[in-house]
Amino acid sequence: MTDNTKRIPDFSNLTIVLHSVESPGNVGSTARAMRNMGLENLLLINPPDLQHDEAKKLAYASYDIIERAEKVSSFQEALAKVDIAIATTRRKGKWRERFLPPEEIGRLIMENKEKQKIAVIFGPEKTGLTNEEVLQCEYSTEIPTVVDYPSLNVSQAVVIYVYEIYRAYMRSCELAPFSNGVVRAPKAEYQRLFERAIRVMNSLGMTEGFSDKFSKSFNRLLGRADWSIKDIATFDALLKHTENYIERQSSRE
Repeated sequence: MTDNTKRIPDFSNLTIVLHSVESPGNVGSTARAMRNMGLENLLLINPPDLQHDEAKKLAYASYDIIERAEKVSSFQEALAKVDIAIATTRRKGKWRERFLPPEEIGRLIMENKEKQKIAVIFGPEKTGLTNEEVLQCEYSTEIPTVVDYPSLNVSQAVVIYVYEIYRAYMRSCELAPFSNGVVRAPKAEYQRLFERAIRVMNSLGMTEGFSDKFSKSFNRLLGRADWSIKDIATFDALLKHTENYIERQSSRE
């Protein structure tokens, strides 16, 4: 696991769906984003003119994805082709229950892509997916933004999601999410570091209530970290010196 550039993801069960997108350029930009992150399956519901120059121009080195894209005429036809549908939306409402941020969508896909056919669905530029369409999907997701009424372009949203999906793939391979050849430390190393940190905290007199909070928080931190073996060794050395100091202090008492 030393060469990230040679790792080709298997996203054969994953499809990006563009629903009634009006701009050929958005289709082209979507195809280009998909190619960069290793996705190949595109499904278009009521697509625009795919022979338009903007589609071809913005799909640089990726127009074959558009040529192979499946075309359907209704939202229901698209849903019938997958097991798990993920709706991207900005619509607020208490009715939304299975709602996940983009990074969680990446993890969800990695956990299910081997056995389930999955679609990430993007709605029309002006209106997005309707409430009814969102409710028909197993999951919904939005991109957190600073402003209350964001104006993210459809293809911009696609870029964010396909990046998070590829990032989740890299983590599943225990590789850092960058093409720098850094190998992510094995899970066993993370576990060993976690156990040592808890042991040190307990020796410092961590209360039972705080111990539970610290354990959960530190475990989440390690789950998001992309550390090499050297990175973990550095943190481990800090903990080792802390343990040694505690032992010396105890022996003096």
